Amino acid sequence: MARADLAILAGVGIFALACLVMCSVYVYRSRGSHRDRKRRLETQISGGHAIRRSEEQFLGTEASMSTQLSHHCKTALYRVMFGNAHGESIVFLMAGSRDAAQKRATDALAAIHGIATDDVHLYHLASLRELIDSGVSEDEDLRIFEIAWKGPSVSAWAEHPLFLTDDPTLLGKWAELYADLARELATSAVNRARS
Repeated sequence: MARADLAILAGVGIFALACLVMCSVYVYRSRGSHRDRKRRLETQISGGHAIRRSEEQFLGTEASMSTQLSHHCKTALYRVMFGNAHGESIVFLMAGSRDAAQKRATDALAAIHGIATDDVHLYHLASLRELIDSGVSEDEDLRIFEIAWKGPSVSAWAEHPLFLTDDPTLLGKWAELYADLARELATSAVNRARS
């Protein structure tokens, strides 16, 4: 039993490491394109005006998300909630149908948590289309990460989701979202410090 637990833990660790590496590669590539855009902007705008413009972009406007979800994501992505004694988990996975998604999520979560499949309790299974239809973000692809709303605004995003897929566009979109949320937090802190 201990060997099986260690094997599962090692598998989860390897998967987490692979996700981290993929996100790092994505961020590294994005930084290169960001530097190129910044250089072009600075050559178009000279001197103090360029500095003022860069500060306005950082502090005042919304960052644009450039990653678009793949065709595979758009046709096969499901999100499901999983509740256990340790809290709630949000799980993303690819499947050909709702029933296949339910089975895959149940089997994977049972293996990850070392519990019987009968003890896996899933709820709010939704396809990408259902998530888009119920979301409010201007960027429809971001709607898959929305968890709660206050009127027309998102009040909670998926935190620490479990990705049972290695689709780089899905991981990239999530990384962009959290980079944007961190930027908004930094901007808010700068604005409070200036006040």
